[in-house]
Amino acid sequence: MPDRESRIESDPSGGNSGARTLVEIFAATVARHPGRIAVDVPPVAGRPRRTATYAALSGRADLFRRALETFSPRGRIVAVFVPRETPDLYAAELGIFAAGAAYTALDPAFPDERLKFILADADVAACVATTETAARLVACGYPRSNIIATDALPEAAVDAGAAKAFDSAATARPGAGDDLAYVIYTSGTTGKPKGVLIEQRSIVGLVLSDVAEFGLGPDDRVAQGSSHAYDSSLEETWLAFAVGAAVVVLDDETARAGPDLATWLAEEDVTVFCPPPTQLRATGCADPLRALPRLRLLYVGGEALPQDVVDAWAVGRRLVNGYGPTECTVTVVRGDVLPGGPITIGRPTPGHEAHILDPAGEPVVDGQAGELCLSGPGLARGYLGRPELTAEKFPTHPRFGRIYRTGDAVVRRADGRLEYHGRLDAQVKYRGYRIELEAVEAALVALPGVRAAAARVQDDAGDAGGQTLVACVVPADPARPPDVARLKASLAMEMPAYAVPARIAFVDALPTSTGGKLDRKALPYVAPVLADVVADAPVAPADPLDAAVAAAFGTALGRNAPAPLRADFFHELGGDSLRAAKAVSLLRSDARTESVAVRDLYEARTAEGVAARARGRERKRSAVLSD
Repeated sequence: MPDRESRIESDPSGGNSGARTLVEIFAATVARHPGRIAVDVPPVAGRPRRTATYAALSGRADLFRRALETFSPRGRIVAVFVPRETPDLYAAELGIFAAGAAYTALDPAFPDERLKFILADADVAACVATTETAARLVACGYPRSNIIATDALPEAAVDAGAAKAFDSAATARPGAGDDLAYVIYTSGTTGKPKGVLIEQRSIVGLVLSDVAEFGLGPDDRVAQGSSHAYDSSLEETWLAFAVGAAVVVLDDETARAGPDLATWLAEEDVTVFCPPPTQLRATGCADPLRALPRLRLLYVGGEALPQDVVDAWAVGRRLVNGYGPTECTVTVVRGDVLPGGPITIGRPTPGHEAHILDPAGEPVVDGQAGELCLSGPGLARGYLGRPELTAEKFPTHPRFGRIYRTGDAVVRRADGRLEYHGRLDAQVKYRGYRIELEAVEAALVALPGVRAAAARVQDDAGDAGGQTLVACVVPADPARPPDVARLKASLAMEMPAYAVPARIAFVDALPTSTGGKLDRKALPYVAPVLADVVADAPVAPADPLDAAVAAAFGTALGRNAPAPLRADFFHELGGDSLRAAKAVSLLRSDARTESVAVRDLYEARTAEGVAARARGRERKRSAVLSD
């Protein structure tokens, strides 16, 4: 663990108290720690480890800054379409800041329709992309002439002159606090994403408060696992960049690795981890303190924090529960949580205030639930091209000034800490993502054969707190309901994978209140389909190994019956990342299948396929032993 002196070298702000932009913060870090590792990308699937020092990343960022000059980007939005598993993603974002522009990140997992919408809505001046992602952009109609290819930039090590040029850009015209920093697209009730505009002053304020609050330093290693299309990635990244620590890139495959994730954290010597609680539970780690003695800070958020996760993971380390809509710059309320203690979201971060209001806009008394409204420097500029929505969500309160209405119900305790009591509208947090249920419903209703639809996140009893996004559909013709697989496939063409319901059930009518409104709480439970979901005739297990894997699948999916051998765990059985991790944990407790990894389940997809992989490994092991 880093000592106190190495964590805080001068003052609680890390020497950045006068910074107005992220570029200034980064330039100060480069000056203090030029040779330290800034980005560390561990090896995956045979790809070698990639690293970049602060000096090298600074120089690489200046190459992107200069490449952007052709497009006169100052004050405009530049898209970044680069996989997270390369330092170039971080360099590109820094170069965009240095060019006086703002960025919006495109995730390679986004469907083409979402890419097209964002490119048009943001009026993207240019886009940084790899050869592979550039081809997708061109296929989406984006002009090739406006694409800056990472592959076209010099491959040689960046010299000190390039790094110095970047640092000079930070001081020549460092920019102002009200410059736009980035645009994050969140779900919209109409089914179309909406761009949230965050200024430099807002994200700089958060970064400086993090430096003061957490006391991190250059010896820390911060896991960065969020997609850069979501604002949580900024806080993860700048927890490190502000103090000279290393960003350790957690690739998507490892992030969903369940039981293997704890091993990865230990092998990479990670000291700071910022996961959604579901990800911690999916590790199945029985003794987190023993398995991860170097992990000293867990900064969780994105969804409700369950008691069992706190009791297991807060032992011997600091666990902080963070809360914040994208509209309030990543995290605006946070607090420490202790084993056996109450679970709260804490108090507002410095400079912010929490107002708990009734429907008339009046403050409620402590202990009474009301809508959480926030004020302070972290509030977004508003929504891109949506002045009416901006005025609705960011009203001016007669007593508190400009506020953001979160739509969340909270209670202020006597000690001042806030307790979260769910949504007041149709927006939910699911697996760390924010989803507008009305957007899911609008997309479903637009599909052939669907008359009406309602979605919700349901708790699955007996599933250790697991949750599932489900939908109930009223078919246009009850005698001929649409095919569920086709509905999911159509949704996946327009929406991110996490917003596609894992299960869809057909109902005669949607439940409504006495006033005629949809009553989500009265929607029926949607059970996983474990009957004959495969077109082929049911297949009998070939041997006990097949039967063992099918039984593990069934248990993980919350049913007593084994899963059909050739049914796709995800598409046909309604499985998700948490249930996949549970299935693998069960299999690894059996000597016959202890070699199974989460990757096997995502690639093989069926019980028969996973059993075949386990059988093949056992044959190879036996052959080696017999030689």
